[in-house]
Amino acid sequence: QHAHKVKGLMMANHTAISQLFDRCIKQYDKLRSRNAFLENYRQEPMFSDSLQEFDDAKEVVVSLSDEYKAAETEDYIKWGLLGDQDLHMPPSYATDRRVP
Repeated sequence: QHAHKVKGLMMANHTAISQLFDRCIKQYDKLRSRNAFLENYRQEPMFSDSLQEFDDAKEVVVSLSDEYKAAETEDYIKWGLLGDQDLHMPPSYATDRRVP
């Protein structure tokens, strides 16, 4: 029984998260260049031919990081209104049928 009971949840969407994404991308690049920890994935049917799924996921994170960085600029609204949406999507989205 405390005099000051505080309960709550704060959810925030902060552009500083791009630094975390960039760090993850850098760490992924290091691991991928050494092919570290990938042998177990290669044994799975989904990854038996290639590890392209990992590279596609990396491109999604790169795109997300780029958008958060763009959100910090004054002309962010123009970044989102560009006519060529392919500039903001990884090349794999053009052929990926899972994406609506």
